[in-house]
Amino acid sequence: MVVAPCGRARCSEPEREPLPRVVTYYRQRVGAGLIVSEATHVSLSTVSRPGGPGIHDASQVVAWRKVTDAVHTDGGRIFQQLFHLGRKALPARLAGGRVPLAPSAIAAQATIPTPAGPRPFPVPKAATLGEVATLIDEFAIAIANSRRAGFDGVEIHGAHGYLIDQFLRDSTNRRDDLYGGSIANRARFLLEVVDRAIATFGAGRVGVRVSPHFLLDGISDSDPAALYGHVAAELGRRGIAYLHLVEPANIPVDQRLAVHLRTAFGGPLILCGELTRELAETALEEGRADLVSFGRLFIANPDLPERFRRGAGLNDLDPSTLYNGDDRGYIDYPIFQAATTR
Repeated sequence: MVVAPCGRARCSEPEREPLPRVVTYYRQRVGAGLIVSEATHVSLSTVSRPGGPGIHDASQVVAWRKVTDAVHTDGGRIFQQLFHLGRKALPARLAGGRVPLAPSAIAAQATIPTPAGPRPFPVPKAATLGEVATLIDEFAIAIANSRRAGFDGVEIHGAHGYLIDQFLRDSTNRRDDLYGGSIANRARFLLEVVDRAIATFGAGRVGVRVSPHFLLDGISDSDPAALYGHVAAELGRRGIAYLHLVEPANIPVDQRLAVHLRTAFGGPLILCGELTRELAETALEEGRADLVSFGRLFIANPDLPERFRRGAGLNDLDPSTLYNGDDRGYIDYPIFQAATTR
């Protein structure tokens, strides 16, 4: 059982450093086989909602070290998920009002909050080759910072329509250089980031997350099976720790990619996607996964493995507190032992 990366917006502003409550949050979940941290920004050029974390300066490294020390003290393991928003960065929060970078100048088909109300995402700037190299360097710096912060490894976020996903898919990548066109070229950005992670951590401490079925904000691909099959095979050739696949449980059987990607990858595959205990057991039995990650169930049940072990009831999730920046709905969900003594 793996704690899925779930953004909770509980870090300081404007420093983007984990607060003491973040230490408590991760420490509560050490019963999992692996914790993957919330998506963490790799540089100042990627900014989301207030309270999102960063790992691009020394003070953030010190703050995250308190999280990893606490997890390790209690016998847990934690990888840090690293990402860049690309075209989905919030322009109002970028220094100097700069325009977000992306593989191509194609705006996300969604709205963003502004003081004047929701507004369409702006058209991003297509990154030059020099800017692509800088983006990869930003990931490399963040990866080195993750190691200094004491993380056991890193998960490269290649999912959910963010920068790496924008490079992967042909709806958002219309480049005609080394980073566009063919599947091999579109996968190049991700693989170069992964190679930098391997150089810092070693292959066995690097994971990658992908979401072939994610279609929000106007992102898609004309041949997801071929694209992600190539990505899986290349990651398998590098011998990384795992491939983390987001494949919702309601995806029709004939559209599922888990078995195809697990075979192409040849290593451990983590499956995620609104799974219950029963659906997770079925996925394992059918050979669609080696491990299963849970998001919302772990948010509401910090002791989820123990509850599954005992067949205990589960806490209900309070959706109104998912991104509210206090302790309520964050570190105050009751554990099984407390619930049975009331």
